[in-house]
Amino acid sequence: MLNNSHQNGIFKNLKRKMFNKTQISDKKINSLKIEKGWQGNGSKSEPIVIDDLRNLHPNLRIHRSTLYYHINNLIIDKLSCYYTQNITIENCTIYQLEIKGCYSMNLINNKILNYKIIYSKGNTFIDNQLSQIQKLKRNNDNIIIDPLDRKLAKPLTCCLYFIAISAFLSGTNLWFIGFIPVGFLTLMNYLTYYRSKRMRDKKVNFYVNNTELQNKKVILNEIINHHKDSNKIKFQEK
Repeated sequence: MLNNSHQNGIFKNLKRKMFNKTQISDKKINSLKIEKGWQGNGSKSEPIVIDDLRNLHPNLRIHRSTLYYHINNLIIDKLSCYYTQNITIENCTIYQLEIKGCYSMNLINNKILNYKIIYSKGNTFIDNQLSQIQKLKRNNDNIIIDPLDRKLAKPLTCCLYFIAISAFLSGTNLWFIGFIPVGFLTLMNYLTYYRSKRMRDKKVNFYVNNTELQNKKVILNEIINHHKDSNKIKFQEK
């Protein structure tokens, strides 16, 4: 077991390295399959099996993919799934998981320290150990459809309204600056509408036998030690 000072040092280094991303997309997957020896063609009957992350950045990002993936038996520092589908994550230990705008995902028997799930429906969570498990269904109920009018009291929205109104009523030659915050407000409104429409006809998320994560320090040490060992392997190979 690492002492606290050593653990904190490795953990800070791990967080810094999370800014480096391994991008997995439909365009890049063929080269990654050859490099890592991943099996599968991405179909429902033969999903691409991601079971080796050596020499890849610890921040794994899957974005706008329609292929089938099976991420299996890995220790992952950060995994981000954005606007994608057909991903199964099984028997993994994950420090940070982000799922945004996703559906038809399956999470089975994972240990997850931190997670953020928004604008996502039609996903299955079975036998996972999660920290703050009480927020899992709350995310499903409260964030799937979040109309812009619920955000009117938020500081950013109020600030944009104030700038726009002030510019239009200023009576100066710079009144047209008010169109800038109006543009931001329009974009916010469109994104909210698009996200809610995209998920409106999807089934609700399905939860079975998910439990509160125990021994968080032990799990964190496992992730840190794995990260440290991976760095040693990279250094030796260089």
